[in-house]
Amino acid sequence: MKKLIIILALAISGKIVSQPFTIGSGNCLDFAANITNANHVDLGSLMSINTGDFSFECWLKVNSVFDDEAFFSNKNWASGNNTGFVFDVQDGGANMKFNFKDPSNARKDLTVPVNVLRMNWFHFAGTYKRGGYFKVYINGVAKDSLNVSSITGSFASTYTYKLGQDGTGNYTYNGANPRYNGKIDDVRIWTIVRTQQQIRDNMCKKLTGTESNLYAYYNCDNITGTILNDLTPNFNLGTLVNCTNSNWTTSAAPIGNTSVNKYSGNFGSSTIQLTNPSYGDFTVKNISSTAGIHLYNVTSQPSYTMGLVNLIGNNNYYGVFVTDTSNTVSYDAEYNYTNYTTAMSDETNLKLFNRIKNDGLFWSDYYANQNTTAHTLTKTYLSSRKEFIVGTKTGVTCNAPTTLTLTNTSAITATVSWTTGGSNNWNVQWGQQGFALGNGTKITNSTNNPQAFTGLAGNTFYEMYVQDTCLGSGNSYWVGPFTFYGDVCLTPNALSATNVTNNSATLNWNAVSTATFDIEWGLPGFTPGTGIPVNGVTNPYILTGLGSNTAYSYFVRSVCGSSNNSAYNGPYTFTTTSTTTGLNESNISNLFSIYPNPTNGLLTIYVNQKMENATINILNVIGENVYEESISNGNSFVKTFDLSDKAKGIYFISVKNGNNHTIKKLILN
Repeated sequence: MKKLIIILALAISGKIVSQPFTIGSGNCLDFAANITNANHVDLGSLMSINTGDFSFECWLKVNSVFDDEAFFSNKNWASGNNTGFVFDVQDGGANMKFNFKDPSNARKDLTVPVNVLRMNWFHFAGTYKRGGYFKVYINGVAKDSLNVSSITGSFASTYTYKLGQDGTGNYTYNGANPRYNGKIDDVRIWTIVRTQQQIRDNMCKKLTGTESNLYAYYNCDNITGTILNDLTPNFNLGTLVNCTNSNWTTSAAPIGNTSVNKYSGNFGSSTIQLTNPSYGDFTVKNISSTAGIHLYNVTSQPSYTMGLVNLIGNNNYYGVFVTDTSNTVSYDAEYNYTNYTTAMSDETNLKLFNRIKNDGLFWSDYYANQNTTAHTLTKTYLSSRKEFIVGTKTGVTCNAPTTLTLTNTSAITATVSWTTGGSNNWNVQWGQQGFALGNGTKITNSTNNPQAFTGLAGNTFYEMYVQDTCLGSGNSYWVGPFTFYGDVCLTPNALSATNVTNNSATLNWNAVSTATFDIEWGLPGFTPGTGIPVNGVTNPYILTGLGSNTAYSYFVRSVCGSSNNSAYNGPYTFTTTSTTTGLNESNISNLFSIYPNPTNGLLTIYVNQKMENATINILNVIGENVYEESISNGNSFVKTFDLSDKAKGIYFISVKNGNNHTIKKLILN
């Protein structure tokens, strides 16, 4: 009853907002507003996380990094030896740092390479296990961990927990005042250690606040006011300090009402789908070159509808979030509107409109392929996050351009043409791939078709949008984005291996440019950057010195000049033939191979002879056994281990098979 009385009193005083902004990801906290006054949110004592297990999650958008700005902390960050903990961004945006200290034990620090400026909006999760490990996840992918078992005391300090600042609320170090310059949304604090799958399954969808073990949930959807509402029954209200109404702004975090996801090293032909019985189904397929992908559904009209010709009563749209920011990411998107009655009645006029994210003001026609037999709108070879809604051209009097085509390129120029909707004048916006419509370089009332773009950078993708001006009688809807480029170093394709023997293979690929090539090779399971490099080769390339009856993988990229390389393509896997000479197993001391070494977590062990009652052990530097497995199947084998939850350092891999015993040193970064 006391809680109810407090809530009513705050509501009457005007501190709790009665009309939150809840479309899609809704609003967020923007600490760039009034940043010179050290604006932040005071979350209070949050006592449950001082001595127990906890997990902290949020969406972040970092604008810039001055020094080592805290975004969640209860300590005086002027010294890492002060009691409490801090989560921060630092090193010009190249790293995130985490520091923990109790009153009696030595501090623990973890620095994780995360390019926070390059990722735009990204999901952060940190899980803390008392007597165990602190683990960091970025966009649902485990990045690093820290052994915190030596910290046995409380994190309680003389300060409360803050969002957007350290515990003091006014961080000062060496005469400077570093301020967190960015946005925060959808903050979740749990009193348990969330698993990686739990993080993935919930990061792109809203919570209710009643989920088990949810200690505090701040969806940041206020419009005005100085109170940050906690949607859980625990009533952990936050108080905005030195903030104004401009600290509330539209969020662009990829959050919907429902979501699904898939993570894999090789998606193959896998798909993910969301079904809406009233508005149609959305499918993402042919996924490649990303660690993971999310599909979410928002069951309301978009927050902004400029440029959108919407179907009457359409209260539904979909979004796709990819966990990587690489041009090599690729997926296809398909909207099946069979069950959408309004869309079926206007089928010949349907359009698939798109924007990048929730704070995008403008929608544009993505000129999708329509199949009126299957009742689908499909767009292929997408490479970044997008939001989609089905619209119509019914009632439009100013027709939009169609058939955008790249007609010419050079080292620093590209030319794009289109079929006019009927006008001789067009508005164009363009910029590097991923810019939001409305923020690009504008060319107004142009008479150029085709349109030339100059001053382009090598190996850089660009995008453009175009609309007809209809001879001054009003503008059409925008069409785009259309991707183009100048001098791009193209990625090799059609990888293969021929003339495979017991110790060599000829590696082949389609040389889609006149460049030389870099290869990385090794046992299956490695990623580019961790393999054995061979640089400056030509096509084909003969790889020698291989072991017999062994599986190998390789990646290849084009090298077009100084700092102008394509992405790696691969892996392509092949197996060498068996040797004909035979070996006396009792005389073999080198029982196995490990790869990669050093490793960031994933380790492949290849045992290259038959096993009888063999034992595999992984030991730390003081001889403690952290893994053991017995093998008695009589066969050689390849096994992959995930050591990402282990502390960084040196380990020893031991394989014993009868009288043969081999030990190898492993470095875990």
